Amino acid sequence: MRVQSLIVVSLLCLSDCSAYRFLGIFPIPSKSHFIVLESLAKGLADKGHQVDVISHFPQKKPYPNYTDIAKLATTVTYDNNMTYEFILQIPNRNLVSALVNFLGNDVCDAYLGNPIIQKLVREPQKDPPYDAMIMEICTAHCFAAIADLLHIPLIGVSTSSMYPWHNELIAQPENLAFVSNDIARQEFPKTVWQRTYNTLHTLYCKLYFKYLTRPQDELVRKHFGPNRPSIQKMNLALIFINTHIALHGIQPMTPAIVQVGGMHIREDDSPLPQELKNWMDDSKDGFVYFTFGSMVLIETFPRTILDVFYVSLGKIAPVRVLIKVPNPEKLPAGLPENIRTFRWMPQVKVLKHPNIRAFVTHGGLMSTMEAIFCGVPMIGMPLYADQFKNVEACVTRNVAVKLDVHKITEKDMDAALNAILHDPRYM
Repeated sequence: MRVQSLIVVSLLCLSDCSAYRFLGIFPIPSKSHFIVLESLAKGLADKGHQVDVISHFPQKKPYPNYTDIAKLATTVTYDNNMTYEFILQIPNRNLVSALVNFLGNDVCDAYLGNPIIQKLVREPQKDPPYDAMIMEICTAHCFAAIADLLHIPLIGVSTSSMYPWHNELIAQPENLAFVSNDIARQEFPKTVWQRTYNTLHTLYCKLYFKYLTRPQDELVRKHFGPNRPSIQKMNLALIFINTHIALHGIQPMTPAIVQVGGMHIREDDSPLPQELKNWMDDSKDGFVYFTFGSMVLIETFPRTILDVFYVSLGKIAPVRVLIKVPNPEKLPAGLPENIRTFRWMPQVKVLKHPNIRAFVTHGGLMSTMEAIFCGVPMIGMPLYADQFKNVEACVTRNVAVKLDVHKITEKDMDAALNAILHDPRYM
C-alpha cells in the first residue's frame, strides 16, 4: 500500500505536504498519447513535486517543477503519418500485432539504448533520489526494467481504457460476461454469442501479446544485463486509466486502479491563432468541426469518400465547416465555399467556442471525452482500435450518430448532419 498512499497524497495534498520526485519516461512518439501523460506530470508539478521527463515533446517554455532531462530523437512518427491504405491494413484480427510492433517492440528497440537512459540507470539520481517512476503501459513494457533497476515503485498510465493484457498486472478481475475488452468492437456483450466471443477474443489477445513481446525481453537483457526478469513479470504498483464512469460504465476494479478520464483537459492560457479565431467568431450561423485526429491523413482518402463529404457539407451552408487537413494542397479540387481547412488546431479551444454546433470525429478517446466535456454532439466514423467501442458508447448515450466511413453515401451523411444539427435530443 506504500506507493498507493504516496500517489494519492501526491495528487491531493496541499502545499504543506512533503514533495516527491518522479521520473516520467514517455517514449511513444505520438502527441495524442503524450497529452494525457503530460497532464499527469504537470498535475504533480503543480502540487509542488519534482517531475523529470524523457519524451519526444519537450516544453516550449519553462514549467515550474517540470524538467525535460532528455528529448528522444524521433526515428518514426505517428502524427500526420497514417494513410487510408494503412488503415485498411489494420483489421481487428491484426490489431494486437500492430500495437505491439509499432508502439511496443519498435519503440523499445529504438530507445532502450539511449545514452541518457543508460546513464540514468548506471548513475541514478541521489540528491534527492526518485520516489517513483511513471510510464505508459500500452505495449512498450520493456521500460519497466528501469524502475526495477532503480528499486522504485512503478506507476502505469493507460491512455486508453484497459487492454486485455493489463488486468493480470494488478490482479484485476475480468468479468467478461459484461465487460468488453478494449479491442473488441462492442460497448458491452449482451447475447450468449457476444459473451462467448468476448471471452475467446480476450484470451487470444493476451496469449498473442505474450508471444509477440518476447523480443522485448531480449532487448532488456541486451541493454541492462543478462539476468533481468521477463517484462511479463513487471511489478506495477498502480495504474491510472483514462476512463470515466459516465462513458465507460460500471466495472469491477481493484484499489490499484484509479480512473482519470478527462484529466488531460486543462485550462490553457495560450492565445488562439488570430486567423482561426476570426473565422470562428465570424461563423454567425455556427460551424461544424471535422477531424480524424492527430495521426490520420484525411487527404489520402479515396475520391469517392471525399466527394460525399464535399457534397453533404456544402449543403449545410450557411453553417460553416472547419476541417483539420495536414496537407490541404493534396485535397481534390472543388472544396465548397463554406469549408475552411487548417493544418493544425487547438482542439479543446475549438470545441469550447460558442459558435460550434457539431463535431465529426474518428472516435478517438481523447477527442470523445473533450467533446462530451464541452457539450458538443458528434458524428462518429471509427477507423481502428478502441474507436468503434468509443463511438458505440456515445451512440448509446444519445450524444452521437455513427457512420461507416468505408461504405458512406451522400444520403447517409445528409441524414447524420440533419440529425446532429437539428434533433434536440443530441444537444
